[in-house]
Amino acid sequence: MDDAQFEQCKDFNYYDEFMENALKFDNLTMEDYMEFMGKVLPIILNQKEKDPILIFENIIEDLRKIWIASETLPFHGPWHHGIVPAVIILALKNTGYEFTEKDVTEAFKRGLKIPAGGCGFCGTCGGGSGLGIAISVIHRSTPFHNKERSLAFEAAIRANERIGKLGGPRCCRLSAYVAIEQAIKSLKKMNLNLPEQKMIGRCHIHDQNAQCHEERCPYFPRT
Repeated sequence: MDDAQFEQCKDFNYYDEFMENALKFDNLTMEDYMEFMGKVLPIILNQKEKDPILIFENIIEDLRKIWIASETLPFHGPWHHGIVPAVIILALKNTGYEFTEKDVTEAFKRGLKIPAGGCGFCGTCGGGSGLGIAISVIHRSTPFHNKERSLAFEAAIRANERIGKLGGPRCCRLSAYVAIEQAIKSLKKMNLNLPEQKMIGRCHIHDQNAQCHEERCPYFPRT
């Protein structure tokens, strides 16, 4: 998608029209996305790291190797919606907390229920909402619960609020980093401790995002 097509997409404010044209400009189809989605979960479950940031980055690099629908893996994609909550639960599992592959799979599947482009059409980022999903998995909450349901809301709000304040057009990398950072902070209050990485200036694939926020983004490399 070139700059002119990107600007043109802003005029497609109905969901189906936007998705059809945005994918067309990238020479992709929703079928390409859906076929790829089935390959993501096995790669997630194969990760052995304990650090959620490293798990996330490793997954994206592994997905690059199996993407075949276009020359390179798109920088943005709805697979992030499932990856973020799955990474959080997997990091807990790999660290020794009592979570299972079934929990990781559940988190991934719930994340994929958030539609592609949700950040612009639904008022909630799939990555940010991934934190709410992870918290709901941790607390085994359902719509019938009281406190547990509220904790999931609060977690999703924190992540989405941070993403919203950082602003700019979509950036799945930024959203994932924010959600995972917020997850580490939230889990620490629950006595669930995960490794932490230095995050300032961490993004080294920003050049793959034609709409990179650059200096506005805390993850953009500083000189």
